[in-house]
Amino acid sequence: MNREARQELVVFTLLATFGVVGRWAEPSWNFTPLAAITALGAFYFRRLLPAILLPSAVLVISDLVLPAHDSWPVQVSVHLMSVIPLALGRAARRTSGWKQVACWGMCGLVPATAFFVVTNFAVWAAKSLYAPTLAGLVDCYVHALPFYRTMLAGDVCYVSLMTACLAAAQLLESKPSTASIHAAQRDAS
Repeated sequence: MNREARQELVVFTLLATFGVVGRWAEPSWNFTPLAAITALGAFYFRRLLPAILLPSAVLVISDLVLPAHDSWPVQVSVHLMSVIPLALGRAARRTSGWKQVACWGMCGLVPATAFFVVTNFAVWAAKSLYAPTLAGLVDCYVHALPFYRTMLAGDVCYVSLMTACLAAAQLLESKPSTASIHAAQRDAS
């Protein structure tokens, strides 16, 4: 295994572990790092396959311990919603400057909002406790608002943390080491 493959495996393992532990230890329902690690994985990995496998691995492993979803449509909708931060992370990878900042900003807002709309529709449509009427759908969304607020806060918090770490890593990578600066000064003398 070459150096780059080992590095990608380590990053994948660290992000997946952080995602699983974050879902298991969530301080409040839906306050998890899933959107942030999905976006960061999509940004970091050159190939698309590890970026796709990352949120899938986190969801599958963490769901072994977490309570089951109400139905298979809800389960599928939860897994499909990981596509949104993945797309935003890939878009951030292809851009720079303010466009990249906008992609990261959207990672804090769009995934939670799409998750709220899609998964709660799936809850309502999958013969839940809510009436199969427009009033039942509205009731479903109203009851889900506290979860949406918590998920939105989690996404903003974790995306901010991940992008700060990414910016620090890029800064350290581009900054010449003190040893090379001293060597260059010695050579110039």
